[in-house]
Amino acid sequence: MTRLRIAIHSDLRERGEQAAVYRETLDLFTRAEELGFDGAWVRSYKFRRTSGTPGFSFPGGLPSPFPFLGALAARTSHIRLGTAVVPLPLENAVRVAEDAAVLDALSEGRLELGVSNGGQPAIAAALGIGLDPDPAAKKAGYLRSLGTLVSVLDGHPVNGTDQELNPPAPGLSARIWESALTRQTGQDSAVRGNGVLIGTTQTVPAEVTAAAYHASLPDGARPRVGLVVHVHPAANRRAGLAALEADVETVYAWGRDWLPAARTLAEKAAAINVHYGTPEQIAESIRAFPAFPYTTELQFSVAYGTTSYARRLAAVEAVAAEIAPALGWKPQPPPAAPGTGGTLRAVAAATDGSSLS
Repeated sequence: MTRLRIAIHSDLRERGEQAAVYRETLDLFTRAEELGFDGAWVRSYKFRRTSGTPGFSFPGGLPSPFPFLGALAARTSHIRLGTAVVPLPLENAVRVAEDAAVLDALSEGRLELGVSNGGQPAIAAALGIGLDPDPAAKKAGYLRSLGTLVSVLDGHPVNGTDQELNPPAPGLSARIWESALTRQTGQDSAVRGNGVLIGTTQTVPAEVTAAAYHASLPDGARPRVGLVVHVHPAANRRAGLAALEADVETVYAWGRDWLPAARTLAEKAAAINVHYGTPEQIAESIRAFPAFPYTTELQFSVAYGTTSYARRLAAVEAVAAEIAPALGWKPQPPPAAPGTGGTLRAVAAATDGSSLS
């Protein structure tokens, strides 16, 4: 039986000055490792709109996950470091392989590489990239980029030249995850032997994607299904839902065209996989979510319903102490690290003269 894992997940779109948001999130993720979380995942958002209606209630975001996760690697020793996700149509696959390989080397093999076929026309235009408007052509381009990424990570010659990836990244191609929004993408990712990342604004119910993935896995393949869940601990469900109103309404309005029909605030929260109330009520709500039985890693987001770092920290602590254990999670002792705690931690200690152990 596959052990249930838990991770912390953030889109880093909290309000406030961006550098401060990044630093606070590094602090939060570092605390998550101390509490026994297995992984930490960050979403990627490029640019900031200058006009028009924002897509979400939170501004800003993280345009490049690799430097951020490198900083996290320097602070930690064993938590897994995940990109959720790198949109390959907006990137050069060879450069993604290089950045991923460097991070994986510095973190001693902790990278989990999430990728997607995402990319909005306005973002592509800002990057000077021609994004094919035909969905079939865009998918074909994504598959070519994914094939290039895997080939380069596996040490094959880069684009038919006499060049190869440096540093080498043995085993990293086996840690690729794909964003999966539909039944078909769930099936395709399974056939390729990759993990799937299932978000909260799916074009089909999450359990449809997850079930298709499990049904299509090759014999003997280990399932990897990451499910994002938004949680907001509160004194009771009524108080929790009231605090979530602005964020739930904004996110549901953004995805109204493909999300399940909902009229009440509670129905809208359920449609985007938001769980609230006491820790016991949150655990009960997640357990009843149809995609939960297919999930191998719950990725907890604690940003909705609050702008307070203290509240987010308290939520992370509640996940580790009460919510996740009620769902069957058991923390594992950290793996024995080579040396004295990891390359980056040793460098940091030597640089400032202090011990990071």
